[in-house]
Amino acid sequence: MVKGRRKVHIPNPHHRKDIGVPLLREILKQAGVSREEWLNASD
Repeated sequence: MVKGRRKVHIPNPHHRKDIGVPLLREILKQAGVSREEWLNASD
C-alpha cells in the first residue's frame, strides 16, 4: 500500500487471500489513512 511517499507493507504470514479487519484497521491507523480515504481509494 502506498500513500504519498509512505509505503506500508501488509504482513500476511499465513499466505491467505484476505487479512482480518482488526489487522487492516491497525495498519491503516499506523499509516495515517482514514476509513473514508480507504473506502474511496478505488474511485
